[in-house]
Parts: sequence; structure tokens; C-alpha cells
Amino acid sequence: MSFETEHGNREDLRPITPRQAMEEWLDVIEADTSGSTADSYRRRVRQFIQWLESRGVLNLNVVDGRDIKAYRDHRANSLNNTSMKNELRTVRQFMSYGVALEAVEPALVEKFSAHIPSLTKGEESSDLMISRERAHAILDHLDRFRYATRDHAIFITMWDTGARISGLRALDLGDFDAEDGTVRFVSREQSKTRLKNGVTGERLNLLDEKTVEVLRDYVREHRNDQEDEFGRSPLFTTRFGRPTSSTFRRTSYNLTHPCFRGGCPHDKNPDTCQYREHGHESKCPSALSPHPIRTGRITDLRNRGVRIPKVAARVDALPDTIRAYYDKPNLGEELDRRRDEIAEAGL
Repeated sequence: MSFETEHGNREDLRPITPRQAMEEWLDVIEADTSGSTADSYRRRVRQFIQWLESRGVLNLNVVDGRDIKAYRDHRANSLNNTSMKNELRTVRQFMSYGVALEAVEPALVEKFSAHIPSLTKGEESSDLMISRERAHAILDHLDRFRYATRDHAIFITMWDTGARISGLRALDLGDFDAEDGTVRFVSREQSKTRLKNGVTGERLNLLDEKTVEVLRDYVREHRNDQEDEFGRSPLFTTRFGRPTSSTFRRTSYNLTHPCFRGGCPHDKNPDTCQYREHGHESKCPSALSPHPIRTGRITDLRNRGVRIPKVAARVDALPDTIRAYYDKPNLGEELDRRRDEIAEAGL
């Protein structure tokens, strides 16, 4: 393969195609991170690689600061500042790996800072989350019309535990103990269900009685009796075994569509709406991914008096992370949290 491009060759660097470098980098990433994190990294860097290839860049050696600026300009109309920052930081991480391969100039990685957007405090911490009222309205609907289905079991577990996708997907049938009313999150990296924080994210969560009831009936009545490729029995299953991360995302998007429970605020006909089509669920303006459900649950626990260290232990997050990114009370909720102590203090 020729490594010639319009940029010319760099004799002091070792030639490698951007795609080959990406595949080698992803091998390292997948060994060190959870599946969902690796998937995010893959999507972000793949955009960059495809753009380089479309410009005829077949040698990572020749990428320079002008290319980084051109790529940012190319993506500007497709991404908000937060997404742009995340994408460029991931590309920078990939290019840092290129430095380790002696395929990228070290100075190029330093130049990324000039192109990564700065965020306001509001952009750094999104307020997007599901409310307790909306979550319970969805649960009530599921309880009446789709009781103990997989969707019901996933959503109630997602809300009760505040778990990430990687945690929900990692659950095995034996991790649910109906008698004790608990669910156990275990990182099993060798069989491809690593928790986001690995073994440090392992924990035993107490479940609400309603969650136990739904999960017990789901296992009895609706769970597909399937094993995954490693011979393990997942708690949540499809006809083919353990669901992919995308299955959990689609479940969240579909159940948070307003038309799932009633009318559409976007003047769409649910029977013909393109947002109801497979692969387009996330495009509904009202649809929520699992992350805002996690944020909403954390805020709900805080609103009801659960202290930050206990919330952090339940959802596998650092207390400082809870404060900065997850605990999002509105002004009234914030007042309610301090009302009693302030009233007792008096004048």
C-alpha cells in the first residue's frame, strides 16, 4: 500500500494508515474499559477516520494542525459544544496513541487544546433528566398494560438501581435474589461484561418490593431461557442471548416516547411517525436515553433525603461526581431539602 498523499511523507515517523492505527488503539481501549465506553470511543474516532479517508489521507504521519481545524469545522454543524468537546478529546486520545506508535508528532497532540471548545458551567453539566412523576407514569402504564415484560423489567430496574447500561447488561440470572430482594453487579471482564469501573464498581443493591415482584414474574413468565456465547444465563435476554447495549438504549427511547402513554406533543401520528421506526427512536425530541433516567433517579434519591455517600455507593459514582453532574434539584426541591433545618434555626 502506498502512503503517499498530497501532504507528503515524514521520514522521521513510522507510516501507518489511520484505520489500522484505530483498530490497534481500539484493541487497547476494549481491554481497559467497559463495552459501552469502548463503543462511544469507536463511534467518535470512526467519524474522524472516515473523514481523513474521504480526503485521501492514507498515512497518519501527515495529519497536522490544519487537518484538526478542518475536521472541527466539518463537524461544527452536526454537534453542539458538549459533543464537540467529547469527540475532539477522544480523537486527541487516539492521536496520543499514535505518538506512542511513533506515527504522530508529539506537538500535534498539544495543538488540540486550541480546537477543543470551552464549555459554560451549564454546558459542562446537562440538566436533562427524567422526573420522578414521568418515571412513575411510565411504570404505571407498564404495570397495567405490559406487566412483567422485558421492557417493564428493564425500566423498573433501571429506575430503582440508577445503574448504567453496562451494569444492566452485565446482570446474570443468578445475580437476582428474589428471596433477599437484592441484585448483584459483578464485573466479568473475561466474558465481555465489564462494569464501567471494573471490580471497583461491584456492589449489592437492595431492591424495592415492587421491583422484586416484577423481576420474579418476568423470570417466570416472559424471560427467554437463553445463554450467551460464554454459557452464562443473562437476567435480561433476547431470543439470541444477552442483549446488546443498543437494545437497552432503544428500550429507554421507546418507553419515553410520549405516544407510548398518550398523545404526541409534536403533532405526529404515532402510526406513521418516523421516530417509531427501528433505528430512529432516539430522534424523537422527547425521547430519553438511559443516562437522563440515571440522573433523574439520583436527583430523586437526594430529594427524598438519601445522603450523597449512600447514593454514590448505590449507583457506583464518586460523591464529587454526584454533586457536579447528577444531582439536579430545581429551586423548589432545593428549598425543600433545607426547609426543616432552616425553620428549626429560627431567628
